[in-house]
Formats: sequence, structure tokens, C-alpha cells
Amino acid sequence: MKVLKKLLSIFLAFGTVTSLLFGCSIASTSSETNLPADGIVKKSVFDDAMKNSRMLTFHGNSGTISYSWFFDGASISSLSDQNLKVDFTDAGKDLNGAVSSSKIIKLHFNEKNLIQANTTLKIDFSELWNAQKVEVYQKDSEIINSLLEAPLNNDTISSVTFPVEDTSGDFYIAAKDSSFHEDSSRVTVKSAKGVQNDSGSTVSSEKSKSAQNNSSSAKPVESSPGTESGSVSGQQHTSGISGKPGGNAASSSQGHASPASASSSGKDRYLTDPTPVGKPKPVEPQDIKKNIKQVYYCTFSIDCKTILDNMSHLSKDKESVMPGDGIILKSQKVMFYEGESVFDVLLRETKKNSIQMEYEATPIYNSNYIEGIHNLYEFDCGELSGWMYQVNDWYPNYGCSRYVLKDGDVVNWRYTCDLGRDVGCDWDVSEK
Repeated sequence: MKVLKKLLSIFLAFGTVTSLLFGCSIASTSSETNLPADGIVKKSVFDDAMKNSRMLTFHGNSGTISYSWFFDGASISSLSDQNLKVDFTDAGKDLNGAVSSSKIIKLHFNEKNLIQANTTLKIDFSELWNAQKVEVYQKDSEIINSLLEAPLNNDTISSVTFPVEDTSGDFYIAAKDSSFHEDSSRVTVKSAKGVQNDSGSTVSSEKSKSAQNNSSSAKPVESSPGTESGSVSGQQHTSGISGKPGGNAASSSQGHASPASASSSGKDRYLTDPTPVGKPKPVEPQDIKKNIKQVYYCTFSIDCKTILDNMSHLSKDKESVMPGDGIILKSQKVMFYEGESVFDVLLRETKKNSIQMEYEATPIYNSNYIEGIHNLYEFDCGELSGWMYQVNDWYPNYGCSRYVLKDGDVVNWRYTCDLGRDVGCDWDVSEK
């Protein structure tokens, strides 16, 4: 504990310095509203979202089916009034036997000239579909195009989320159940978001799976002087939580290590210890080229369940924000673009779901530091508490901005009250 206390005091001091140097960046707000009866959203709404990098969410209904549009304001590059009303009907024999399934739903978009932006559509069906995936088609005249395969989120009902960039023609969603059949001689594969990779070959959501382990949400390990690479984050920007997962937290009491000393100690230029054998290595954000034409899916969740067993340590002013079951965002399939990091997905999903999230840039560690989620911050539940991230059951030893996701990854953001031990991460801090 002597070493832990010493580290905590060092990290607290570092947190104070970084706040002064880099300031505090709060995630852009989101705007959520129900669509008017005619479905028209004015140009001025998109203009405001573009100028303020705001996430726009619009909810609508068609019969028993509900749907939600998501527009990333920062990506908007054209402006106009939009009719976002969507009509859902049974497909009947529209596909003329080219595609068969127990469930095929037809979508008719009232807007035929969608604005240019990163846009997604979530559809909530009124019942559970007996399938794990759906195929999305577009029919233009007599040509049937297969656009992409998307996973279903199955809870009390089934829902699906996918990108939309072209609303011309009619669209169809077919359940890929035991009765599903597609006549490849009558269906073409259209180049669309999430359909093709850079070489032009078709890629489905179940291909190119690769475990990517992201890890402690404690301050990115790179952001703790002398630490190896944990990733706990918190309100005070410090953290004993920022130690190396499964190893010894650095005991150096000096400030930021120089590139030379980092190299001689085996750390990289961002003070990250070598990645364990077989685990994904960090990728620098400035070296990544994102491809919004390629869509993948990962499983994503946020929870603070550990606090439920430590309510006596929780700050009194935070008791009102605690969810009763400790779940802030239940586990679900979410989409992301090729080249995106754990941080990118966290930022987008908290915006989409109107969840408070605060972060800070820490250039010396080349990653963003997650200070708080859902108004729960580091040290809110004891001196060893804070946020950690986990990918495919591994807590990485570097920050979330440096962890590039692969299709099929499982990402969990978890609040720890005991330096990661209570969420399955053994920091193995020993006294010296």
C-alpha cells in the first residue's frame, strides 16, 4: 500500500499539470427529438449541428415499427431540408423469389436526396425475429442489389442498425433464418458502405474477426508518468489505476520520461511497455486512415456494477446518478468504420444514447483520457476507483485512442473500485 499511496500522489500531481496544459474537453452534446408528422427537418437544424459538431437523433414510427436516424454533425457536407419519414410494409412478392425468408420487410424512404453525412438508421421491430442477422437489399427498377449483412440485437424485441447514404429506390430487410435463400444469379452486390473493402471484394460482418483488447478505463497507461500502460480515467485526471495491467505499476517519482529514457527502458516513445505476446499492438491515431465505406460491428457495453458492492464508499452527491442494476449501456451490437478506435466508438455511442462522457487529450501519451462517464468519475468510489476498458477479455496496457478495432470485437467499459482487481484485471502492484 505504501507504493500505491506514493503512486497516487504522483498521478494526482500529474493530473493537475495535464489539466493546466491541455484543458478539459467535454464530449459534444447531442440533440434528440421526435419527427414531426410530415417528417420534415429544416436545413437550419443540420446547419447548427454541423457548426457545433452535434449528434442529431430523430425518432419516428410506422405502424408497429419504430426507427431512429442518427446524423454525425461533424461529418455533414451538404445542407437542405430533409423528409426523414420512413414507411414500412410487408414485402409480399416484391423480390419475385430472388430472395426468400420467413420475414422480409420493405422500407420506403420519403427523402430521395439524403444530405451528405455519416448517417445511420436504427430499426426496432415489434417482435423477436428468429435470426441473428439480416441482409439489406435495394431494388431499383428490376435490379436487386445486396448492400450489406448486419447483426440483429435481440432482447425483448429485435433491432438492427446500419449506415444509409443512398435512399433512392426501395429497400428490403430479410431475416437470415433457416428459411433464407438468395438466388445469386438474380442478385448483384452493390458497392456501398460496409459492402466492399479496399480491393473491392465483398466483406460481411462475420469476416475478418480479430480480437482487439482494449482495456482499463483508467487513465491511459501512456498518460501516467513512468507507468506501463493501464487505462483508468477519472475526475481528478490522476491515477493509481493507470498502472500496468498484470504487472507492476512504475515506481518512478520523476516527471515525464524523455524519449531516450523511454527507449532504454523498453518503452515506446509514448511511454508504453511492450505489449504482451499475442496481443494487438497500439496504433497511433495520426497513422490511421479511416474508411467510412467499410462498416464493421462490435459488441459494446458500459457498466458500473462494482459500485453496487461499494455504495458506502460512493460520494454522496453521486448516489442519484447510479443506475439501479449498474448498467449504463447494455451489451449490444454497434457499428463502426474501418480504422476506428475504442475511443471513437465510445464517443459516438455516448452521443447517440445521450450519455454524459468527459475526456481530455494527453499528447505525451498520444491518447484521450476518459475522465467520467454518466457523471461517474475516478475516485468517486474510493481512492482506487475509475474507468477501465476491456476488449475480448483483455485489459490493454495502452490508451483507448490507440486501440484499433476489428470486426467482431467485444468491448466493455467498466468502472473499478479496486484498481481493476474487481473486474478481472490484476494490476499486481507489489511493494518494494
